[in-house]
Amino acid sequence: YWRMSDRRNRDKFLHMWELSKPVIAAVHGWCMGGGSWYAVAAHMTFADTEAVFAQPEVRHMDNTSFFWILNAGYKNGLRYSLTGDHIDAQEALRIGIVNKVVEPDQLLEEAFSVVERIALVSPETVKINLAVATMGLEMMGLHKALTLNAELSALAHTSVSEEGRKKFTDAQKTSGLRGYLQERDGPFQPEPFGPRSQPR
Repeated sequence: YWRMSDRRNRDKFLHMWELSKPVIAAVHGWCMGGGSWYAVAAHMTFADTEAVFAQPEVRHMDNTSFFWILNAGYKNGLRYSLTGDHIDAQEALRIGIVNKVVEPDQLLEEAFSVVERIALVSPETVKINLAVATMGLEMMGLHKALTLNAELSALAHTSVSEEGRKKFTDAQKTSGLRGYLQERDGPFQPEPFGPRSQPR
């Protein structure tokens, strides 16, 4: 099940990545888990000052995405892919997973201003220049990296025993989703960045 599921996810990312028109993400607020993967897999990503990125699912037997490593670099990518720690928009800008940070009321305007500038270039030229970047990365091994990501993700999903999962499922049974998240994220509080960087 997990192998097929993670391969489908890989195919979705590659489909988006290989489109002939650039995909531009505009991130407002919480951008967690798979949502963060789509944001970092986009060709360009803009965020507002309220954006928070993270992969907290790695804390409970789930996988990261190679796109985090590709965009943030090896050391920064690992820093957040191995802990699931939250990062705010400024840290996302510093490590390279977003292009620019703006105020919330400027986010869509900023994204569309780039779209309008790209539209000044002929569509054929945009398509070719986008392919220079995306196909270049694929020739350097991106497709293989994402395929391996999918294979290893299936292992990550099954890397914790039933006994290891029990504390999460027990917390969910007694306290619902809030209890599950507290069991998973509580030991990591406070987060290094974002709204949960201060003790409650």
